[in-house]
Amino acid sequence: MGSALVWAAIPHNSDGVVFQVRVIRGLQRFHIARRTLEEAFGLAPHASDAGQLELFYQHKTHILSRAMRKRPIASADTAALQTADFTSVVKVAQDATAFAADTEGYLATN
Repeated sequence: MGSALVWAAIPHNSDGVVFQVRVIRGLQRFHIARRTLEEAFGLAPHASDAGQLELFYQHKTHILSRAMRKRPIASADTAALQTADFTSVVKVAQDATAFAADTEGYLATN
């Protein structure tokens, strides 16, 4: 999957990451918005362009996996990845946050 990534960049409006991958019949461009990076992967609200790219590369394998499921055959348009495409990541993050809060509450009362 790592060799599928051709390039990744920040668009001029600094909204997320645009990237291109090799798929069955050519190349497909994807866009993952800043908001999706915030909601699904915990990107800080005022993260820099470099921070967005760093987070993208940290989660590259998972992001590319979801992208290939969404668009396994190339087309001319740019496919958008939404927070819903990463529901398992969001669910795990929410569960971890809830567990940490419960643990902190338990430790504070005992």
